[in-house]
Amino acid sequence: MSQLPKEYLAPRGFLLHVFGVSLFVFGLLLLFKPIVFQGFELAYSRYSFHVTMIFCIILVVMLISRSLFLLANRKSKGVAWGPCVLLCLIEVVFSSGFTALYLWLMSGKADAYFWFFGLSLLYLFVLMLVPYVILDFYFLLVDRDNQILDRERDANKEKIRFLDERDNLKLVVAIDAVLYVQSDENYVKVCYLEDGEMKFCSIRTTMKRVEEICTRGGLIRCHRSYFVNSVRVQSLQKDKEFTYAMLDVPNASRVPVSKNYYDQLAVLL
Repeated sequence: MSQLPKEYLAPRGFLLHVFGVSLFVFGLLLLFKPIVFQGFELAYSRYSFHVTMIFCIILVVMLISRSLFLLANRKSKGVAWGPCVLLCLIEVVFSSGFTALYLWLMSGKADAYFWFFGLSLLYLFVLMLVPYVILDFYFLLVDRDNQILDRERDANKEKIRFLDERDNLKLVVAIDAVLYVQSDENYVKVCYLEDGEMKFCSIRTTMKRVEEICTRGGLIRCHRSYFVNSVRVQSLQKDKEFTYAMLDVPNASRVPVSKNYYDQLAVLL
């Protein structure tokens, strides 16, 4: 996947990155203080205060960087992973720089800034890398699930379901496979393609009952007794008295088109 998941640039993605990364680092620093803090040689009694300040520094850096990132890409249709990785590295470097500045000022050592920066960069790179990776995998999984749901919804939208007068399901067929629907007294006859062959299904119901189903499926009314799939109409042919829709399937019956519905069908061809 070359593009970032949509959720990554959504408000939830923004909040999870800003607060998730900051709180993760804050929690680990508190949990592993004997290991992490001994290299800084600061007053151990004020450890919680120092960690809270580091948390605030990372939070502010993340808040600013993510806001600018969203602002810069607000009109983009898609963002590649490259700028995202670069953004994460910039956040680590700036967080380390300001953390080192804070620790340097607290230590009172005039020439120790770069030593503090090196330690901060090492610790924060490792600590921030973990939530970055976890969040990226999370958004990839969410995006995969959303794509599956979208495909299922699209598949459902692309099929049309015909019910009989008792609301029993009688036919499920792809919309683009439907040629036309014809009223035949107390029945409705659906003409459709299956494996390239033209087939018919007679359903005991009325045209009035299937009208909404046909309209929702994108079929066009062309006659009092007919709905036709405009995608399948190759041309409109007039003779002396009548107009017919000629379908793109060999040997398919001509579908009559009345004057009242001619214009709305013709404009789609």
